[in-house]
Amino acid sequence: MNASLSVKWFLGAMAAMALQVLFLRDIALANVAFCFIYLWVIIKAPMRTATPLLLVVAFFSGWIIDVFYNTHGLHAFGTVLVSLLRPTFFRILTPANGYDERSEISLAEMKWLWFFPYVGLMLVSHHLILFMFEASDFALLGLSLLRAFSSALLGMLVFGLLEFFNRGQ
Repeated sequence: MNASLSVKWFLGAMAAMALQVLFLRDIALANVAFCFIYLWVIIKAPMRTATPLLLVVAFFSGWIIDVFYNTHGLHAFGTVLVSLLRPTFFRILTPANGYDERSEISLAEMKWLWFFPYVGLMLVSHHLILFMFEASDFALLGLSLLRAFSSALLGMLVFGLLEFFNRGQ
């Protein structure tokens, strides 16, 4: 990972964490769709990021959210698990020609046919883990699934808009 890309990723991570904690903490659509913008840190991590580094970043970003949301490790667990699944998602979605060494995870470079399934897999995985463990009761299975899928759809919309407005940079 080159220096300018890592600085850009770090600054983006700090901005996403601040936005999540300061503004998005108490915002939900119909009390079922939540926007977890802090996942952008893991989703947009450079493709060649070492897994141990990604796990550490995932843990601390999830832990910071847990501190402010008072969720006792749920976000940290979900974020670390998603960062562990990330290489598997890359293998599942590998294009016929493979990935370019300089590939950046963006809508402009990867096109919508790769980008949205990748973001969708990441978000659905995280949200299913988060909401199922948060409910910790099979009586709330329907509500947990509704929250997970509606939050994933909202996240895909938000991340798509972020990519659309960030395409020139």
